Amino acid sequence: MKYLALETFGHSRIGYQQQVKEANIKRIFDLVRSGKCKSRAELVRMMHLSATSVSVLVEELAARGLISETGPAQTTLPGRRPISLRLNGDERQIAVFTLLREGVRYTLLNLDCRAIESRLFPLEAAALPADDAGEAYAAAIEDILAHRARHFSKRKALVVSVCYPGLHMIGEDIFHNRTSLGLNFSEGAMRGLRDRIGLPVYLFNAAKSLGYAEKKHLDALNPDEPETLDMVFVDIHERISCALIANGSLYSGPYNVAGELGHVSIDSNGRPCSCGSRGCLERYVNQSAILEDARAACEKAGLEPPASLEDLGKRYPTEPALNAAVMNSARLLAAGLYNILCTSGMRRIVLGGGIEALGEPFLREVYRNLMIRNVLIRHLELSYAQAGPDAESVGLAQYFLDKVYTITM
Repeated sequence: MKYLALETFGHSRIGYQQQVKEANIKRIFDLVRSGKCKSRAELVRMMHLSATSVSVLVEELAARGLISETGPAQTTLPGRRPISLRLNGDERQIAVFTLLREGVRYTLLNLDCRAIESRLFPLEAAALPADDAGEAYAAAIEDILAHRARHFSKRKALVVSVCYPGLHMIGEDIFHNRTSLGLNFSEGAMRGLRDRIGLPVYLFNAAKSLGYAEKKHLDALNPDEPETLDMVFVDIHERISCALIANGSLYSGPYNVAGELGHVSIDSNGRPCSCGSRGCLERYVNQSAILEDARAACEKAGLEPPASLEDLGKRYPTEPALNAAVMNSARLLAAGLYNILCTSGMRRIVLGGGIEALGEPFLREVYRNLMIRNVLIRHLELSYAQAGPDAESVGLAQYFLDKVYTITM
């Protein structure tokens, strides 16, 4: 995660009073955005501030175009009805660019994290410089915003976000994406993009985007229950990475590498990995590896190989050779998951990134192989992701609004 803010105000120190004001106005914004408070009176009760203080902050949010008053609220209480407050969702935008093997997917969202437009722009990955494709990506994003996005408004834009697979270590300029994209890109190129478009740029990991979207989805499913505080989201695509939700927030560690489950070794003498180790989990259980093992099983059995993970998901429950290959992948995945369960102490695991195509039999086999180790795995909850097809973009936008966006600073 990296936020490349505009350097308009230099490095001046922020005073204590300004910090307090920002904390209060941001909390009002979040309460109205979440629907937990729909009037000034509810805000006063929730925030334990004076009515005057709340009114001043509400009026500033209204002046900035972020919220508006919509008339008397519905209430069963006697006396004068309070005035309803609502989020002006369409007054601000978040542009998200997801880096994929096949190109760049552009999604424009409003303050409600609802997609306004979404489109895939193909890029010829083979033509991009493998060591640093940053300038090529930056040029593509700039062109999309300037000429190809239909509803993007620079006046409304809060941020331009880049959602990337791979690894970015604190203190390094390069975002490592060779496993997922076959190339890397530099932070310097993204800073150049920020300066040219005159908007802040936010760089965010894809697995963490998916994980945060899932956390928010689970919270929304059970609004009357406590929020989801602890969860491991496992993104299984061309690589395996995790989003660790600890105490309701993403945990990345001091060097931004927490959750690299794919590089947990399950066989010290196993397949060599690009990280320098052997037997890393993602060498066995990424989507391509699962398909390769299934195709090898088909070749031995004289069967037509599966064309895709979706095709494999349809066939393996009824074809013994394919079933054996997929169940072995489930066993290997369980071995890796056991490591992160033991080290994190968490008991809710969500699998996503496309592995859902293997369906319930695969999930049950992973669960069964975990529960064999029943001493440390009690109260385990294992499920597939349910946040929807735009989860990467939505999760990124939600995290930015929740944790990064400031209103007065």
